[in-house]
Amino acid sequence: MSAPAGWYPDASGTLRWWDGARWVDASPVPHAAAAAPGRVAPGTSATTVWIWLIVLVPILSGLASMIYLGQMSSSMSALLGAIAAESSAPDSNAILHWELTSVFTPAYFLLLLVGILTYGVSVWFGYRDVRELETRGFVRPFHWAWLFLSPWVYVIGRTAVVSRRGGRGAAPLVVFLAIQALSLVAGTVWMFTFMNQLMQMLVSQAPTA
Repeated sequence: MSAPAGWYPDASGTLRWWDGARWVDASPVPHAAAAAPGRVAPGTSATTVWIWLIVLVPILSGLASMIYLGQMSSSMSALLGAIAAESSAPDSNAILHWELTSVFTPAYFLLLLVGILTYGVSVWFGYRDVRELETRGFVRPFHWAWLFLSPWVYVIGRTAVVSRRGGRGAAPLVVFLAIQALSLVAGTVWMFTFMNQLMQMLVSQAPTA
């Protein structure tokens, strides 16, 4: 079976174009592109404004989450204060009312709205990012539809593909990972702080012997 068309060393060791049946002295595409199908010129930038928007837009969801969690913390403190002021435990209706008013707050609906918007615009940003990469010479870049699954998948997969094809642009991935790590640390710190405050309040309100 004949080898597929491509650049190969001939009997003398010279790199020549094989058209699938015979040696020819020229190829229908530039030498560099034929020697490495799918690759771009070394150092071609893969950093676009669209990938930066994909990386940074989750910050909006993080801010909305902080607002919501802060409101939840205040509601919990108010409930515990009200319980401590009562001579008897609140009935189930009072607890249900607190749950509805503390969970389904304006901050909750803001969080939902921001989540939906960031999800939608991220997919659109991904589509524009792929189109931009194609104009820079990247053949079949990482598909934007992966954003329907997760920004994690798209940012990591995109970086791997453009790097493998000779492009440079790992900075968005580094920033994305840094943002996610900071978000995880902030969420963990908030959780431990909130639980510590809650325990202190419960201890201070416990009846003494």
